[in-house]
Amino acid sequence: MMKSTRRLFCMGLCLLPLMSTAWAKLSVPEQATEKLHAFLKNTSMAAGEFTQTVVDRTGREAAPTSTGYFRFMRPGKFEWTYVTPYRQEIMSDGETLWIHDPELLQVTVKKLSGALPSTPAAILFGDRPFEEDWTVVNRSAVELEATPKKPEGSFERVRITFTPEGELHKMELLDTFGQTTELLIKGLERKNMKSEMFKLQIPEGTDVIEAGL
Repeated sequence: MMKSTRRLFCMGLCLLPLMSTAWAKLSVPEQATEKLHAFLKNTSMAAGEFTQTVVDRTGREAAPTSTGYFRFMRPGKFEWTYVTPYRQEIMSDGETLWIHDPELLQVTVKKLSGALPSTPAAILFGDRPFEEDWTVVNRSAVELEATPKKPEGSFERVRITFTPEGELHKMELLDTFGQTTELLIKGLERKNMKSEMFKLQIPEGTDVIEAGL
């Protein structure tokens, strides 16, 4: 169950480069919009840590808690690495996505052209007008909720929470299986990065699997 949950989140990540940081036309109250715009404007590159929990529709744990770290360079370049309870690296240079499972000695490679754009994780990394694909409403001064305009994707809803100071705090994703994935963000730092940092160096002896979206 845990690997399938991660795979679903990976499929969300693999669509990231087609989404956007352009939120200029959102019909949400001014305060929430200002926090979102300020965060995106000031965070073209960043790194941090995350804790991921997954519960089913009854609130029961659907997978063990995961922890790890991430970094991104907008648009489309990112690394999302799980450290516990087992290691998995997800990386993209904006054109190719790599999913590296060290314990399996396996890397899955996906080309990103032509992917559907309705993925909530792309709020951080992408380059397509978000409001074209999602309807956004305000839940509070620090929280937004988005639902897909075309509900054929893997996610029914995403909620994004900021701190009162406007830093990204949490993302909550409800998928079509009724599972809720919560990502708590901490230690976010804005760092200078280079494009070449987002190409996976495949270890010798690792099997490479080409996969479509």
